[in-house]
Amino acid sequence: MNRKIKYIGIVIFSVVLCSLLHVITPPALTSETPQNTLSALALLLGFPLTALLWMGIAYSCVAFVFYLIEDRIPGEKGARGFRYGISIGVLWLLGYVMCAPKFGNPFINEFVGGLCDAIPVVVMGWVLGLFTTKKDLTDTLNTFNKNQPFIGIVIFVLVFSIARIVSYYMNIIDTGFQVNTDYTLVWTIVMGFWLGIIYMLLGKTMTSSSALVSAVKFGFLLFGLTWGIFIMFFPLMLKGQLINTILMFLIDTLSVTAAYYFSEILLNRSPGVNHKCQTGMCK
Repeated sequence: MNRKIKYIGIVIFSVVLCSLLHVITPPALTSETPQNTLSALALLLGFPLTALLWMGIAYSCVAFVFYLIEDRIPGEKGARGFRYGISIGVLWLLGYVMCAPKFGNPFINEFVGGLCDAIPVVVMGWVLGLFTTKKDLTDTLNTFNKNQPFIGIVIFVLVFSIARIVSYYMNIIDTGFQVNTDYTLVWTIVMGFWLGIIYMLLGKTMTSSSALVSAVKFGFLLFGLTWGIFIMFFPLMLKGQLINTILMFLIDTLSVTAAYYFSEILLNRSPGVNHKCQTGMCK
């Protein structure tokens, strides 16, 4: 079967799975969206159709990023897809629960809703790896030595948290910091931690001619596309969210790019690092 047809079929399957999970979620565990908060598009098309439109675009985007990097993810076919799927799936789950204080929804409702979006991403990654990748891949370019993962995670937590917290206090972006400061701070640290995990799992797929180029590719391609398409849900569905979402995207993408760059610089100077492999020259 043609590879492109496989991708299209898997994306459609993921959208159907996401829709089904949301439909079967008990009403007590769903978050209400008041009619007066809906965007013009959501009012025109209706909430379900607008959500379906977003799903089609979002899951297609996630599949496209996998298509770009799948030949650099190490491991067996299914494991490679799962590594990618779990990375983006948890990222989306964290994105879903991010604004629980802002919108006044219970955490458990947001968490369940996030699972409905995240599970199809994980399944899609695994299925893409299983049926569209050409071969198993073992490549030391995508591995870390000794304490490198820990160092990278710490850097991502620090850089992302500092950028976000400054934005909260300066009222540049609004995710509910003023409503529930403790929740927002804990979420920020957890998000930074997971970004460090993504760096550990997928960071070396972006290795290029220099640390700066690699950082830009990681920040704006791998993270930027998958995160940007997720948070675009807010202005697509809710009025008055466009500027906040754009600022959030820019701040997050730049901070992730910076974190990747600092990690690469520090790890390249760490003992036991193969500098040629870090730049892709060991292939």
